[in-house]
Amino acid sequence: MSAGGWNRQLPGADAARVRTERRDTMEQPQTAEGAETAPAAPPVAPPRRRVLAWVLPAVAVVLVAAGGTALQLTAWERFDRQSAALTRTLDQQEEASRALRAGLTATRTMTDAVTAVLAVQDGGLLTADERAGITDAGARAAEQAKAANQLIPSARPSTGVRRFWFWDVNADAERLTLLDTRAHTSIDALTGAVDPLRAAGDAARDAASTSLTAAADRAASAESANVPATNEAVLALRAAVDEVKRRAAPFQPRASADYANLARALQSLRDSHAATLAAESGPLEQPRLELEAFARSLAPGILMDFEWADLINGKGEANGYLSGEAAWWYDRGGYATIRLSNSIAQDWPGDAARAIVAHEVGHAITIRCRTMYDTQDAATTEAWATAWAISMGFTADANGTSAYGSPPDSLVQTAAGCR
Repeated sequence: MSAGGWNRQLPGADAARVRTERRDTMEQPQTAEGAETAPAAPPVAPPRRRVLAWVLPAVAVVLVAAGGTALQLTAWERFDRQSAALTRTLDQQEEASRALRAGLTATRTMTDAVTAVLAVQDGGLLTADERAGITDAGARAAEQAKAANQLIPSARPSTGVRRFWFWDVNADAERLTLLDTRAHTSIDALTGAVDPLRAAGDAARDAASTSLTAAADRAASAESANVPATNEAVLALRAAVDEVKRRAAPFQPRASADYANLARALQSLRDSHAATLAAESGPLEQPRLELEAFARSLAPGILMDFEWADLINGKGEANGYLSGEAAWWYDRGGYATIRLSNSIAQDWPGDAARAIVAHEVGHAITIRCRTMYDTQDAATTEAWATAWAISMGFTADANGTSAYGSPPDSLVQTAAGCR
C-alpha cells in the first residue's frame, strides 16, 4: 500500500506492544534529563514466623537457666542454714552430754565407794538395817546411772559437704533437718536425766553418810569396853573414828577406805585388850587391874599404859621397895606409860601403894598442865609429882616425900589446879 493509504494494526500485535512498553516503562524509567535508569529495590520485611522461631527458643533457654539458678541458690541457702542450725544443736547436745557424763562419773564413783563399804568385814559395826538401806539406795543409783548412760550419743553426726545439684542438696537438707529434730529430742532426754540421777546418788550418799557416822560412834564407844588396851591401839582407833566422821558427813568416796581402816583399828583394839589381859594374868591379875583402874580414875581422859615387873630401876619386892616410873608424850593428844613393880600390886590396897601410884599419875598429868612448872628440870619434875599426889590427898610418904623430900606449899597449891 502507498504511504497515503489506510493503515491498521492487528489487536494482538498492539497489545503486545503495549505490554512491552509498560514493562519497559517499569524497568527503565526516565531520568530528569530524560535518560533511562534502573529503579531502586524496595526493602523486603522478614517473615513474622521466622522471627518467632528464632526468639522463642532463646527466651526459653534464658528462663530455664534462670529457674535452675534460682533452684540451685535456694537449695544451697537452705542447706547452709540447716547445716548451721544443726551445728548449733549438736554443740548444745554435746554440752548436755558432758553435764550428764559428769553426773554419771560422780554417781559411779559414789556407788563404787558404797559397794566398797558394804564389802568391809566390820565385825558388826553396821547394823542389818543400815546395810539393807545402803544396799537398796546404791542399787537404785546404779540403775539410774545405767539408764542415763544409754542416753549418751555414741558419735556426733556429720553435716557433710554441700553437693552441687539442687535435688541432691535438698535431699541432704532434709537429712539435716531430721538430724536436728533428733538432736533436740536427745537434748531434752539428756537434760531430763540429770536431776533423777543426782537424786538417786544423793539418796545413796545420805544412806551411807548416816550409817557410817553411826558406825564410827559405835567404834568410839568400844574404847571403854576394851580397857585395858594399849595406848597405841586406842590412839589408832580414835584417829580412824575421826577420819570416818570427817569424810562421812557428807559422804565422800575416800570414806570407804577410811571405814576399812576403822574396822581394822577396832579389831586391833580388841586384840590389844585380850593380849593385855593375857599378859597380866596370874596371881596378881586382880590387884593389877584394880590399881590401873584407880590410876585412871585420878586423871580421867589421860591415856596410860601400865607395865609390870619384879624390879623397876633395880628396886622391888626383892629389896623391900615399892618402885615406879613414868614417861609421857605430848603428841596425838598426849599419852603416858607407867611402870610399876609387882610389890606395889602385892601391897594393894594399902596406903603406900595408893600414894606411889598417885605420884606416878602426877607425872602423867603433866600432859594436861605442862605450863604449870619447869618440865625440863628433873628435881622440879619430881617435886611436882609429889605435890600433885599431896594435893589429891595422898599423904603417905610413898607419895614421893621419902625419896625427894616435901615440896613447897606453893607448888602443892599450884598442883591443886591441875585436874
